[in-house]
Amino acid sequence: MANNLQLQGSRPAFATSRRRAVVVNARLATRRIAPPSPEKVKEAEQGVLTALGSVKGRGASGMDVSNQELLNVAVEVLERDGGVPGPTTLPQLDGRWKLLYTSRPGSASPIQRTFVGVEAFKVFQEVELTGELPRVNNVVDFGWWLGYLKVEAEASIETRPLPGFTPRCGAGLPLFGKSFAYPPARANSRIDFQFDKAAFHLKLLPFTIPYPVPFRILGDERKGWIDITYMNEDATLRIARGNKGTLFVLAKDLPVEDLKGQLMAAIEQQDNTKILSTIALMEQSNPTPRPAKSRLVSGTWRLLWSQQAEDASPLQKWGSSQSRNYQVIDAKAGTLENVVDLGVTKVRAQATCKALSDVRTDVTISGAGLVTGPVRVPLGVQGTGYVDWLYLDEGLRITRGSKGSLFVHMKDNDVKL
Repeated sequence: MANNLQLQGSRPAFATSRRRAVVVNARLATRRIAPPSPEKVKEAEQGVLTALGSVKGRGASGMDVSNQELLNVAVEVLERDGGVPGPTTLPQLDGRWKLLYTSRPGSASPIQRTFVGVEAFKVFQEVELTGELPRVNNVVDFGWWLGYLKVEAEASIETRPLPGFTPRCGAGLPLFGKSFAYPPARANSRIDFQFDKAAFHLKLLPFTIPYPVPFRILGDERKGWIDITYMNEDATLRIARGNKGTLFVLAKDLPVEDLKGQLMAAIEQQDNTKILSTIALMEQSNPTPRPAKSRLVSGTWRLLWSQQAEDASPLQKWGSSQSRNYQVIDAKAGTLENVVDLGVTKVRAQATCKALSDVRTDVTISGAGLVTGPVRVPLGVQGTGYVDWLYLDEGLRITRGSKGSLFVHMKDNDVKL
């Protein structure tokens, strides 16, 4: 199946398949399948992040059929590769991870069923395996104005077993979700844990509210494990499967400025693979909740990088290859102009624009021309389309056009056009 994975435009395309994603752990260890090539692994990483770009609520119920299939096949490729060996021994695993997706099967715990599917909440996992006491904590962020729930657990790994700890065994009580007992597929890939405390931390209260679950008297029901089935070398993307059969996809919760720095470096080095993976991570960390309707849309934007779709217009492909390519937007007036500055001569294309949703802007090109001083030669260009806003801040934007072309622009209001 991995051999049918190709990159077309800005979106990976996978051959149609009815097979479910591979369930790893015990079965994966016994399968003898050639690992995918590094190129297929990178494409699969991008495929995962692309599929999750528009998912609602971090679950399969918020994903259309095509994106679910894209995700399933990409996850299969990544789990077959396995990523870096011995992830639980690596300090890069430590840190705060943002939950992007969970399969949430019927065996999921009440905590998972209650919180992870609520789109308004952000869910994180804090991994601390190199500290004095290894821990793995789950955090449900209700918003800066309300507070968060933190469910904490002691962690045990092969290289640092928790003293006196016995890993979970048996299926457990149906009320808490069925648990599996197969061994890990790879060495140093499993985190065993036992919950020991939890509390609500609410902004309006000077004290915490204990979570109403008596962990210490639950025995095996407070225990579980997480198998890391894939983590990339940068430790920015991780796939895991829990003892109750749930699939988790997580991205390292890096500061946006760090991601922007990685993007700029990748553009300078012309590393398209790194550019695409960084863009996908930045899309998950967009600081502007309704970008298409934001005041930040307006201004003069200079094109830094683009990946053109196969069926993009010849004028767009040519213009994007020029070093001085700009887009001037006045959202309030509903106008947009593309300008390719060739020095004495400029190519100008005029359009109207209007926000169709929180993330999409409709664009109608009314005309274009070759302008040299007072002389304008019409080019007879017209058309309609749209732009999806993947990332937007005060100085940087990432967008995808209606034909799949991908663009990175930097604001440059000082340029004279």
